[in-house]
Amino acid sequence: MAIAHDTSKEKAYFVGRSTVKRTRAVKKEVVTTTLIEKPKRKGSRGNAFQHTRTGARSDLNGLVVRSNWEANFVRVLNLHKIPFQFEPLSFRFPPNPKTGIAPSYIPDFYLPEQDEFVEVKGYLDGRGRNKLRKFRKHFPEQFAKLTVVISRSNKANLLFFTKLGVKNILFYENIGSLYSAKVNWEGK
Repeated sequence: MAIAHDTSKEKAYFVGRSTVKRTRAVKKEVVTTTLIEKPKRKGSRGNAFQHTRTGARSDLNGLVVRSNWEANFVRVLNLHKIPFQFEPLSFRFPPNPKTGIAPSYIPDFYLPEQDEFVEVKGYLDGRGRNKLRKFRKHFPEQFAKLTVVISRSNKANLLFFTKLGVKNILFYENIGSLYSAKVNWEGK
């Protein structure tokens, strides 16, 4: 038996930001997606994107995203005609005194009409957690505008983002249950 999950928060998120004001249902446009993957380098160090489907999607006008989740998020934004920018800003932190390296954080999306950043987080490792903590510490005004999309089943991520103080947490599975039949949904 399927468990019903409340999707009202996710629906309100997109509808509230939509530039499309209509009362009728949106028809699904049938589009074939072609994934153009970047070649993998041999001997390269593992990273958070090694298990994702990075590449351009033909139905997204060749936009190169790092995962199915990000591609699907873009499709829902496009469905609602919500203007966005993909990885537009890099927030550079002070250099590490030992290494001299200045790490940075790049949010996945920026919604200019709402002045809001969105991070779509399927996988979160220690490096990612540190960058998000530094983002909160060094850029508190921008951090306050952060929305995250995570898996409903990943309790560790939910706990991390809740403790970090992220006010707007959306569940990817809820977005999928609302929109997978309305857009060219990729994956689960």
